[in-house]
Amino acid sequence: MASLVCMRKSLVVESGDSFKVYDRYGQHDVFYSHSVVCQTKDEKKKTEGSKTSEEKDDEKVKGEGGGEGQGSDKILARGCSVPDKYFAVATDNKELILWKTTPTWKHVSTRTVARRCTALVFTFKGDTILAADKSGDVYSFSVSDPEAPGTLLLGHLSMLLDIAIKDDDSFLITCDRDEKIRISHYPNTHSIYGYCLGHTEYITALCLSPFPGGILLSGGGDGTVRIWDWLKGEELHVEYLAKFCEELKDDKPPVVSKIVCNWVGKLVAVVIEGLNSVILFKLHTEVTPSLDAQLIESNPLPCKGKVWDVAFDCQGYLWVTQAVKDNTVQVYKYVPSCRPLRSVSSHEHFAAITTAINSDWDFFQSSLGEETMYSGLYKKHFDNLTPYFERKEERMKGKKRKEDKKGDEGSKKVRNEEVV
Repeated sequence: MASLVCMRKSLVVESGDSFKVYDRYGQHDVFYSHSVVCQTKDEKKKTEGSKTSEEKDDEKVKGEGGGEGQGSDKILARGCSVPDKYFAVATDNKELILWKTTPTWKHVSTRTVARRCTALVFTFKGDTILAADKSGDVYSFSVSDPEAPGTLLLGHLSMLLDIAIKDDDSFLITCDRDEKIRISHYPNTHSIYGYCLGHTEYITALCLSPFPGGILLSGGGDGTVRIWDWLKGEELHVEYLAKFCEELKDDKPPVVSKIVCNWVGKLVAVVIEGLNSVILFKLHTEVTPSLDAQLIESNPLPCKGKVWDVAFDCQGYLWVTQAVKDNTVQVYKYVPSCRPLRSVSSHEHFAAITTAINSDWDFFQSSLGEETMYSGLYKKHFDNLTPYFERKEERMKGKKRKEDKKGDEGSKKVRNEEVV
């Protein structure tokens, strides 16, 4: 799927194995583009030759039973630092690529990761990249030492799907396929602060408030968006999304693929996998006498095609990518008197950049028809008890038949003796 990253002065548009960076305030043209290219065989041999025997043994152990073959160049995760000084992507080929974005975009390093990444986040200090992967581990990669290998921070027992960090770098929040949200101290991640438990399926998206009060939003494969007081591990609100997804006509719950929030305007945007609209909510919070929060329904934002991604920029505008030719990227503004949102794509400030992006339909071809990993994350439940009880009942019936047969034979023998 095509993705968006809204930076302060630029917009990163990603599709397949490539991304383009647009100037939001200048000429609105592409001023940097990049296509990920896997290492050649000679480069791989050179890289392998530079590894120590311990590193090779460690990779061999990690690879046993992993089921991961040769990857493609597809970008799996991305992230930018705050402020926008660095940008990083993780690829299907198990590479972590870092760029410096100021004063101009410049490639810094390409490092190998142990497993394919599912999410990336920079610490707010901007000195570390945190990468969550499919094996359930989080690794930290230094920005100041761009050639240093990753350091293992923590591990879950199942695949990690998203990661978030508190704005003072004091807590790290991770979610996994086993319906758990874990809060760990950072950087001492061996110390677990607590859990947020309540989801009934895998958790795909986290959105953490930058304000004091401990508000966390989460969504996943159970078709809900939940609000947490994560400092206490308490669930404050549950919003069921099936009522918005009748067009999907699926027997499984809708899958939340993205949650973003304009914390100033308290507007929450939710993307459902395969849905041709963005579900919008107003977030209502109360701090006294105790922390409370709930989502107030708003009208869904209709789109002309399948929604790929959404992102709020620093000015509160909502950017949407959708699988529609000539209207791939649209921009919306929240106005209290206008429901759901007002389109501003044709306004003077956005017309040039949206036209430039939407005229490049070939760039988005690699995102068409692309399958996500979410459908394969549902756990298969096996009913072992029913066959067991059926077999037990058959054994009991067979035993009773044998006892009845013996009883009939005993009665017949007694009658024959009496006749004699």
